Amino acid sequence: MSQSQSNVQSMQSTVAQPNASQWSGAAVREAFLRYFEAKRSHKRLPSASLVPANNPTVLLTPAGMLPFVPIFLGIEPTPTPPRVTSSQKCARVSGKASDLESVGRTRCHHTFFEMLGNFSFGDYFKTEIIPWAWEFVTQELGLPAERLWVSVFREDEESYRLWKEQVGVPEERIFRCDEKDNFWGPPGPTGPCGPCTEIHYDMYPDRPELTRDERLMEIWNLVFMEFFKDAEGQLSPLEHKNVDTGMGLERITMVLQQKANTFETDLLFPIIRQLETLSGFTYGQSEPVDVALKIVADHARFVAFALMDGVRPSNEGRGYILRMILRRAVRYGRRFLGFTQPFMHQLMPVVAGIYREHYPTLTVQQEPLAQSILQEEQRFLETLDRGSKSLEEILQKTKQFGKTEISGDDVFKLYDTYGFPVELTADIAVEEGFTLDIAGFEAAMDNQRHQARSSRKAAAIVSDQVFSDILASVGESRFVGYETLSAQATVMALVVDGERVASVSGTNQPFQCVLDVTPFYAESGGQVGDRGALLSENGPNGLTVVVKNTQKVGQLVVHDCLFDQGACLKVGDSVLAEVEASTRQLSALHHTSTHLVHAALRQVLGPEVSQAGSSVGPEGARFDFSFNRGLTESELLQVEALVNRWILENSVREEQYLSLEEAKKAGAIAMFDEKYGDVVRVIAYGGFSKELCGGTHVDQLGQIGLIKIVSETAIAAGTRRIEFVCGELAYRQFKRLEARLEQAALLLKVPEKDLLDKIQRLQEELKLRERQLEALEAQQSMQTIRAWLGELKESGYFQQKKPICLLKNFSNTSPDNLKRMAEALESELKKVLAFDSSASVRFVALFASAYEEKAHFVSVVSDSMVAQGFRAGDLVKQAALLCQGNGGGRPQFAQAGGKDASQIEAALLAVEGRIRQSEAFLEALA
Repeated sequence: MSQSQSNVQSMQSTVAQPNASQWSGAAVREAFLRYFEAKRSHKRLPSASLVPANNPTVLLTPAGMLPFVPIFLGIEPTPTPPRVTSSQKCARVSGKASDLESVGRTRCHHTFFEMLGNFSFGDYFKTEIIPWAWEFVTQELGLPAERLWVSVFREDEESYRLWKEQVGVPEERIFRCDEKDNFWGPPGPTGPCGPCTEIHYDMYPDRPELTRDERLMEIWNLVFMEFFKDAEGQLSPLEHKNVDTGMGLERITMVLQQKANTFETDLLFPIIRQLETLSGFTYGQSEPVDVALKIVADHARFVAFALMDGVRPSNEGRGYILRMILRRAVRYGRRFLGFTQPFMHQLMPVVAGIYREHYPTLTVQQEPLAQSILQEEQRFLETLDRGSKSLEEILQKTKQFGKTEISGDDVFKLYDTYGFPVELTADIAVEEGFTLDIAGFEAAMDNQRHQARSSRKAAAIVSDQVFSDILASVGESRFVGYETLSAQATVMALVVDGERVASVSGTNQPFQCVLDVTPFYAESGGQVGDRGALLSENGPNGLTVVVKNTQKVGQLVVHDCLFDQGACLKVGDSVLAEVEASTRQLSALHHTSTHLVHAALRQVLGPEVSQAGSSVGPEGARFDFSFNRGLTESELLQVEALVNRWILENSVREEQYLSLEEAKKAGAIAMFDEKYGDVVRVIAYGGFSKELCGGTHVDQLGQIGLIKIVSETAIAAGTRRIEFVCGELAYRQFKRLEARLEQAALLLKVPEKDLLDKIQRLQEELKLRERQLEALEAQQSMQTIRAWLGELKESGYFQQKKPICLLKNFSNTSPDNLKRMAEALESELKKVLAFDSSASVRFVALFASAYEEKAHFVSVVSDSMVAQGFRAGDLVKQAALLCQGNGGGRPQFAQAGGKDASQIEAALLAVEGRIRQSEAFLEALA
């Protein structure tokens, strides 16, 4: 019996258990959200993306409160009502919050989980939420009160009193803790924080010999956010006291379903069952197998949700995390569960099935996401064997020198050459009793990381207290850029290097500026921020400030500026804010065109097309959309023609401000990953395009002039990208294409109208030459075979009429000719040996060639030798593996290829040795 099974029996032997049969994971989630929505007047919100919006301090959302940081800081407005509830997707796989090493080895740690939460933004506080929490767990969930314990921060007397006197928790079941356990820090380097109180469940009340830590498991954390922690670690009081609670869905489901660990709940165990089916291993048979099954199940769920939210495998940032987690799962499946082929993609339907009601997008995207997983698995398996061999050599070398630490250079080599994430190297090293020189690895990575570090901010602009202070003191910016491109404005705040200042001066001095009124469009909705200038006549020569970009920080419009000329710009100065008209107009053309391209794609391909991202600027536009295949040339032409037809029809822009529900009922399409308020702006053209959008647009479609699609490509499995240009840029694109046609006509010395006919004739001539060349090569190949067999006959090789083993490297022979020679071998052997019956010809042959820098193999085996146990598919596969390739085929005939042609001779020698030393060949000789 495994330890997990023993723990289950221990749990089930206790009394006063909740009713496990009624509580699925989905039911627990709904009960929590319904309680706070229906009984406590909270607004229910959907989960935000795993990819944090406007917050580069963390790569993936680690806590349920992260989406609400701007509200807690006062940068974004408080919602109505000022209390919300959600079930937030979370990931803890990097940084201080990482749970990676604990996954599969403890009862409740995961890389991905859901955090049930309720939040108060300056509304209720401790007096309300503590009794509500007790009511929910004891009455709504039915947990026995005698099995609940409470912890509080050692200095939080108010919480202690509320638990003891108002709720009635016995004093002996309330314990005080220090900052480590009961003071909740911010989710990133900076942010809101404060003391917390936790509800714990007694897992083993009938085992008094266990310590309190062994018996209790935290199920709900109530955080009272009273402070803001800055980059130096200093705490300052928040203007409004807030509540942030977090109840792990997996943990509470485990308690309600009376399971020993979260992996045995219905949120994860179906994945383990599928792994049992695929691998043949059984959960509970041994500790290593159990750990591997848990890790792979956990990682499969993380990968599915990360892909769903737009993360794609890469070597940086969150893409690196996704790749590392997927490869870690593949490696555990390979080592402990016996998988030799891709398998992770087969878990995707199970994950989608578990979450089909709450996250239907997983089901909709199931096939393209599975395909993306399969591609990454195949890519990793191509290098895993070589990387593992290299790691074994490194371990041996390290051991020979009497060391137990793998050098940073070696760790970097595995990462850079074989794509081994450092975490994967660490897993394998620890199993063999080694440690890693992480500092050395980081030093080796410095050059590669430099560019990424320089492009990433150390702290998020949305979590910077300076802008919260500015918003509180001067109020939100008033945007007038829909009506005008210039406006008189007053400088309300200036920021240099993150510090608020009273004035700015000095040529080329960069700074940020907040105005009371601005015509500058702030970057959002895929559209770049406006450029332009701030002008003033103050001083003898006036003043000019260049606006390089414009960003939105909560309710503030922040201008990224460069001081150009003049004496000084001060807070309170009056300036003329002027947007660069030409770039704004081009951005408007391209933004409107994304709406038209979206509408055209839905008409040509079907309503299942949905936006997956966009980027709009004066230089052009791209539109990303979900679709499971590339567009045909005809479909692209239809999309382009449809958009240009709408442009010619010159529909006028219709603009409305509606409630979000009214807009949806009116058929407006929401833009990808955009946040909307209660009132939204709806942009419509004709009867074919209606979208929620805050961007800038043309008044009439005829202003666009023309659209030209430049490219259509895949950017990920199930996601396509169309790039296009409009207006004068489109005209220039057509002129470039026209110039190329003229140049091609000149080169071929024909009129432009005859260019296609000329190309077709040249192609036919080329095909004829290719066929003639192939015939000549085939003739030469047959002569080569005959001469070679003739030499073998004259040498007496065939006299004993024993089985023949033929292996030969034909340098620079095409794969087709290699195949012809192999196919002709049997008939040529019969001619040389003058045999009448093919049954008399016994041979095993393997031909190879280095062609176009790759290795090619063809094997042919006579029927009589197939009967002896030889398989052509096995022979080519053995050879190809030694050349970093693969292949196979029928027992009588097979082909294969490899990347490393330099290993052909070694591969032929190795295969020949195996053939001649095999029992089947020795028996045939006898």
